Amino acid sequence: MKTYNCYIHIPFCSSKCKYCRFASFSWFSNLKIQTYVDFLCKEILDSDIDWVFLNTIYFGWWTPWVLSLSQFNQIFETLKTKFIFSENIEISIETTPWNITMENIIWWKNLGINRISMWLQTLNEKSLSEIWRDSKWDIIWALDTVKNIWFSNFSIDFIIWLPYVRSGEIIKNIDYLLEKYDFIKHISVYMLEEYYDVPEVKGSKFDNIVYPNDWSNLWLKEEDFSREYIEIKDFLQKNWFNRYEISNYSKPWFECKHNLWYWNHKETLAFWLWAHGFLSGIRFSNSESFIDYYTKKNIIKEHLKEEDLFLEKIMFSLRTSWIDEIYLEKLDNLKVNYFIENNMLYKKNKKIALSDSWVVFMDYILWQII
Repeated sequence: MKTYNCYIHIPFCSSKCKYCRFASFSWFSNLKIQTYVDFLCKEILDSDIDWVFLNTIYFGWWTPWVLSLSQFNQIFETLKTKFIFSENIEISIETTPWNITMENIIWWKNLGINRISMWLQTLNEKSLSEIWRDSKWDIIWALDTVKNIWFSNFSIDFIIWLPYVRSGEIIKNIDYLLEKYDFIKHISVYMLEEYYDVPEVKGSKFDNIVYPNDWSNLWLKEEDFSREYIEIKDFLQKNWFNRYEISNYSKPWFECKHNLWYWNHKETLAFWLWAHGFLSGIRFSNSESFIDYYTKKNIIKEHLKEEDLFLEKIMFSLRTSWIDEIYLEKLDNLKVNYFIENNMLYKKNKKIALSDSWVVFMDYILWQII
């Protein structure tokens, strides 16, 4: 019997971060939310795939308290009606610090959730206020709460290049948290992309969100970006956090199974508004509009050709580990050798990988060697 991943996008937040370019909304009502949950469950039940094993379930981009206990139970009961949960299934939930309470953690554990990913981003109070996030003391309160109740698979997220955050500050934040909370087994360190101009081709309305102009004077200088990334990576590895993807680090055996499976082209079911999935060589996503989602309009389907899958394989390999020698003959060897000679790529045992100092230019290098 086949095994799948499952991604469920919950588009509700208590407040929308200033930098957020994902389909999420901070306005809602109890009546509307119940309507959304009903449509989600109908979408799951109407799926052409059933009675397959689920290896992972990932609840992404949401604030958990928006859903009531009965609504969350409704989703789980629907999933169990349609699919078989694998014995060692990983069920992840993304959350903000404000929603980490003793009651919620007990509730999540009873539902079978065994991995929590908390958006933290920084401990810099001025930065948190600027980007409309929870305060430092909300973060500490949340982590103290987790400390008082057993939960072994806990992840936190940081972002490089936030306003007011200075060089070396993220390392100090991580060091402080690891000293206090030994249950942190996974750390993501993402790089904030620079969005000041509205794209010429306007697709999603969320793609048109831009940052305040004064942010360019409030964050790290561009020339310090790579050094900051390398220093954070080295610090985490010294503390036994293995980098298994450009932005993700974990203690041994605590990698995010859902993301690893996705990066290895494993088939992924996806439900709810704006959810992205991958089935039978097709990448698909639901509409970002509630009305279109309800009427099943604007579901994007992209049939990946062999060259598309090859491109993704190279991209994921560059992000996660090495490009294997079996793929090297299909690349532009002149460009590959040029990047190796200039220390942008390095070669070992007939495989190539991205040099740390050139991580921020990965997309450019990728398109040059394909």
